[in-house]
Amino acid sequence: MYKIRTKLAAAIQPLRKQYKFQIFNVLTIRNVSALHITGDKASENYVTIQPFLDFKGTFDHAESVESSIMKRRMQMDMGQVRAMYDNYKKAILQIEKVDKERDDIAKQLKEMSKVKSVNDSAINQLKEQGKTLRNNMKAMKTELYPIEDEFIQAFLNLPNMLHPQCPDGDYERLLYRSKQQVMQRPTKSHLDFENLIRFLDNSRYYLMNEAAEFDLHCTDALTKYFLEQGKFMQTCNPDFVRCVLLEANATPLTCYHKVMEQQLQNQLNCAYLTGGGAFESFLGAVTKLVVYPSVVPLKYICSGRLYEKSNEEVKPSLYTATQTNAVQTFVATLNAQQSEEQMDAILNMCLDFYKSFENLNFRIVYVKASDLTAAESLRAQIEVYSQSERRYVCVGRVSNYTDYVSKRILFTMREQKEYKFLHLVGGPILYTSRLIAALIESGEALDCRKVQKTLQLNETSCKDSSNKPIDDFKSLFK
Repeated sequence: MYKIRTKLAAAIQPLRKQYKFQIFNVLTIRNVSALHITGDKASENYVTIQPFLDFKGTFDHAESVESSIMKRRMQMDMGQVRAMYDNYKKAILQIEKVDKERDDIAKQLKEMSKVKSVNDSAINQLKEQGKTLRNNMKAMKTELYPIEDEFIQAFLNLPNMLHPQCPDGDYERLLYRSKQQVMQRPTKSHLDFENLIRFLDNSRYYLMNEAAEFDLHCTDALTKYFLEQGKFMQTCNPDFVRCVLLEANATPLTCYHKVMEQQLQNQLNCAYLTGGGAFESFLGAVTKLVVYPSVVPLKYICSGRLYEKSNEEVKPSLYTATQTNAVQTFVATLNAQQSEEQMDAILNMCLDFYKSFENLNFRIVYVKASDLTAAESLRAQIEVYSQSERRYVCVGRVSNYTDYVSKRILFTMREQKEYKFLHLVGGPILYTSRLIAALIESGEALDCRKVQKTLQLNETSCKDSSNKPIDDFKSLFK
């Protein structure tokens, strides 16, 4: 998020106490973003996307949104956002009223020009009124920009509504746990295996011998399984993502590294290093895309690098490394029911993959609401147990975004002259560096051929059962 300075018009003086403008002399600091650009910034930046702002749908379900804010423990006031919206609407109606008066004067001048006997003083009077209205409209628009910025930014920060399955307490909800027991005896850290790992810090490490081979082949094995078993399509995504897509996905800008560009046309829309294995790297391909029902659900998968900033307070290791190979999924569905079905199908195939490791202690949980990003309605997280750190570490996750992100990037489906926003599901289902660390500590051999063989047996068993569809993921835990 960036901040620019603009002159504060006299008309918004009464709003200083009502809204949180930060005043410095006659200047106000305004929070602005690449996702919403007002007219006064058009000379320096250009509009990349005009997101669909569903004011009616949001405020009609204000109680659900307010509940989502409370359960996520966000510092927001839905009542204040509504008050800002009312003030924003009032300013828009005033501008529209002045614009209508200008149109009426223009029509009168056009009619009077056809009559030869009209008094010139009457024409000049109308022209003066038109000039006055034009200047008034210009001043009103200037006064509107800070109000618009303040409200739209608050509106864009409103979170997605929570899925009914999302835990709203202090604990996650357990979906699955492997049969392997937690070892009570002390275990060496994966960093102690110097023949496999040379670790310098979170941004610099080297995998060697079997670890290096496994790093490459396990992503290929999982990707191939999704291509053949799940009928996904493989893509190759960019490593850099513009700020507007991160904001559209409500991704905190602190998650990725900002790229310092010398020549940047749009000063607000800078680039970030995410890697092709990031969910946001899919969004550029589907922004402003219109598809037909015959191609839905769209199912994509991509393997590539993933660069995420690590928490400096956590002990450096492969569990917190800033870069890793990853496998990323992206599915677009027609409605909420289809998105739930696709999320279960992805988790089912992930379960096949992680169960192929005999000594791996892992579980699948629904993450509590307070740990979700603003765009996520529900997140299922795959976690492995670290023997050395005595805690569960995320090695993959799948999120349900409903149509929250699609509305911001205008990803729609055309159906009988109507346009519907698609529901999105996806996430990185494998962090290879974290999986390698857990496998080394559990004593599992880094043999990807065994994993490939197990997955092939799963494919064969599905084909032998008359192409029986994947079981409902929730049925595993009844």
